[in-house]
Order: sequence, then structure tokens, then C-alpha cells
Amino acid sequence: MAVAGFGLFLVAHVAIFRLIELERRFRAMVRIMMAVGCTLLIVHRMTVPDLGFLPHEYTTAGWAVDLLNGLLAYGFLFIGYSMFYFLVDRGFSARMMIEIESSPKRRLQACDIAARYSLEMVLQRRLTEMLEIGRIVRRDSRYCNTGKGRVAAIMFAFVKRFLQLGKGG
Repeated sequence: MAVAGFGLFLVAHVAIFRLIELERRFRAMVRIMMAVGCTLLIVHRMTVPDLGFLPHEYTTAGWAVDLLNGLLAYGFLFIGYSMFYFLVDRGFSARMMIEIESSPKRRLQACDIAARYSLEMVLQRRLTEMLEIGRIVRRDSRYCNTGKGRVAAIMFAFVKRFLQLGKGG
């Protein structure tokens, strides 16, 4: 059921994103995921444990364990898809390869790539996204972390130090 639910999520996600121009796309994705997840909860409670064909040995854990396993599988599918989505939506490398591929001779110099994908454009998009999700605020023409932003910054700094990832972004 988790796989079927994830398939339903994908269909709904594609349909909504193709039909409606959304500003807060990831928020919409999470809402779709939650709606489908709630539907899975209801369907799970209405479904017989053996689904009409499973051997009895597969159903001895109980409905709560089955439900937890299904929700975990569904959640992990969503997390994996989110990583793919963000790679496509925000990945620098993906954007550069698209620019190269869509150029007349399928090759560009570094200055041509920079002209099409400016640092200013990237910076402005990131700042706008962080403002929208409440991680930063703008005060007196300066950006400041909110409480949510401070928690994220501390967590990210810890993980970067712990894994010795350096300062790069």
C-alpha cells in the first residue's frame, strides 16, 4: 500500500504542478504527501490484514506494526523523491549541463555559462526561499536568522564540522 500511495502522490504531484503555477512548491508537495498519507491510514484500517492473499505467518505482527512499516516505507519513498526533486530544481550542476546541452553547438565557455546563470540570480533565489520558509528575516537592509534559522545553522555547522566537509556550500 505504501508503494501504491507513493504512486498516487506522484500522480497528484505531477498533475497539480502542471496545472497550477505555485510559489511555494515544496510546501505543496508536503501537503500532497500528508493528504495521501492520511488516506493511507484510513485505507489501512479498512483493509483485511492478509489482503486476501498473504499467508497467515506474514500477518502475525499486528496492525500497528504493519501500519508503522507502511508509513515508514511511504516516508522514505517521499524523502528519496524529495532529494531527486531538489537536485533537479536547485542543482547547480544540473542547470549548467542543461545550459550546455541547449546551446547551439552543445558547448559553452565558462563565461557563457556564468552569463546565463548568474551568481546574483542564484543568491536572490536562495534568499527569497529562506525568507518564505521563515529561516531568515530582513531588518534594516540586512538579513538575520530567525529562531528556526539559528537552529538550522547550528545543526548544519555541527554536521559539516563532524564530517569534515569544510566551509564550501
